[in-house]
Amino acid sequence: MAAPDLLETRDLSKQYPGNTALDGVCFSARAGEVHAIVGANGAGKSTLMNILSGATRPSGGTVCLSGQDRAFASPADALSAGVACVYQELSLVTQLDVARNVFLGREPRTRWGAVDIPRLYEQTTALLARFGLKVSARAKAEALSVADQQLVELARALSMEPRVLILDEPTAVLSMAEKRNLFDIIRRLRDDGILVIYVSHFLGEVIEIADRVTVVRDGRLVGMHDARGMSVEGLADLITGEAGMKTPEAGPAPVSADARTLDITVEQGGRRIELGLRSGEIVGIAGLGGSGRTAFARTLAGAGRRRARIRLTDGDMTVSYTNVAQAIARGVVYLTEDRKSAGLFPSLSVTDNATAAALGSFSKLGFRSPRRERAAASEFMERLKVVAASPRMPVTELSGGNQQKVMLARALLTRPRLLIVDEPTRGVDIAAKGQIHRILRDLARDGVAIIVVSSENEELLSLTDRLLLMKNGTLAGELQTADTDETQLLVAISGGPRNGESE
Repeated sequence: MAAPDLLETRDLSKQYPGNTALDGVCFSARAGEVHAIVGANGAGKSTLMNILSGATRPSGGTVCLSGQDRAFASPADALSAGVACVYQELSLVTQLDVARNVFLGREPRTRWGAVDIPRLYEQTTALLARFGLKVSARAKAEALSVADQQLVELARALSMEPRVLILDEPTAVLSMAEKRNLFDIIRRLRDDGILVIYVSHFLGEVIEIADRVTVVRDGRLVGMHDARGMSVEGLADLITGEAGMKTPEAGPAPVSADARTLDITVEQGGRRIELGLRSGEIVGIAGLGGSGRTAFARTLAGAGRRRARIRLTDGDMTVSYTNVAQAIARGVVYLTEDRKSAGLFPSLSVTDNATAAALGSFSKLGFRSPRRERAAASEFMERLKVVAASPRMPVTELSGGNQQKVMLARALLTRPRLLIVDEPTRGVDIAAKGQIHRILRDLARDGVAIIVVSSENEELLSLTDRLLLMKNGTLAGELQTADTDETQLLVAISGGPRNGESE
């Protein structure tokens, strides 16, 4: 006999000016299950999640928890009722260490009211060990990788012992081993009677970890299904409503025989790394979490933590740079993996975000031309199929996939010769992912050299011409994508045995 519903919504709706985000959603989930919510960007998943976690107030309808109607006024109100949420976008205080982030505002106190420092670190260490989270309680948050920061967010939520735990794209920046560990944690939570609501675009993972799946489309609930026996293709059809209409994704375009060669030399701390690319080539950087992929990509773009001197030779021309501004001026542009904290200007419009790196192109005698900026932004919005009511609307009102395309527009307005994209499809839906891949392929056909950093091996294999293997901050090998399958790539980056080798 199934457990009674722990969480339920009745006719839940949310209207914004000119947009209905949720329309009469009736949803229910039980204690002791993993319940996934899936849908395209803009389908209403995030709005539903934000209402359940108290971050957004509904326009109508009811949220019911343990048989009682609830109206959460804030995330703190939801937390007090036992509903915790780990958002995809990080919210740590990076200047503080792990322990102080985990118990921020809830630190253990001495009998005199002061923070009990020994007990703070003792409790944090015990919590991390209990759930297999391999970070130090004393590590500064700013020194952690994005993947480890995500684990700290999870630890903070678990420290509150919730009855309902909402996870928003929890594996987007995790390595394969970290995903396995997270899934073990989720199963333990489920077995302890906790309801885990799992929001993700990774459909294979949804089918693996979820007991039931709820599909939302255009603000409406279109079905609730048992995850057992589902296929990725079948679930994708439910999400898009376009069964049988999808076509296989094209592979990378052949690199022209007369393509220019870009030779890059990186000198940093006595080390020297050399690599070569051809114009129109898409090269992937593959490696496990913590291998140094992002650090290397940032260094190539002049944004590394440690100062580096980079020399780029394009035909007969050689240029050098040591910082981001110089890199952009020389045609090297980096798109960060962290849209919220390091990529977008959340208080600015779509236009201002798209043109931020190329303001000199829209200025004369030091005065900006808003008309020219809007025209350029509108052109790229149309070219990249950015769905937005207006170039003047706040960028934060766009879906994740459209925000990512705005960042691509910003890069293209600088007319790069080398584009470095870090996790280009993190947190976007199937349709937006395909669109972003097509954009990158079109750029390659136009002669732009592209470096793709991704934790998705499937993405690397479908998008790139070559793969560079990263281990311990060093380029440790190279594979031809056409000759590599997912198993071979996983073995190569994990350091396991190759064909013909023994353990």
